[in-house]
Amino acid sequence: MKETVPVEIYRASGELEAQVIRSKLEAEGIRAIFQNESMGTLGFVVNGLGEFRILVAPKDETRARALLADDADSGADDAATETP
Repeated sequence: MKETVPVEIYRASGELEAQVIRSKLEAEGIRAIFQNESMGTLGFVVNGLGEFRILVAPKDETRARALLADDADSGADDAATETP
């Protein structure tokens, strides 16, 4: 059996963001995992420590990136159309 190595598609600045991204991907049928460089319970990112890397199978990379790009684009559209 051929082993596939997951590919990184996103770096989240904390666990909450990583959980949200993973949930969005899994809702679309894309299995995602995350890894992090831990700084204990400090709760912030310093030079990449504390970041969470979102990983998917190579076969899902293009679709996962497109989903995240669509989310980013729609967020920008929402912000642009909000009235003060």
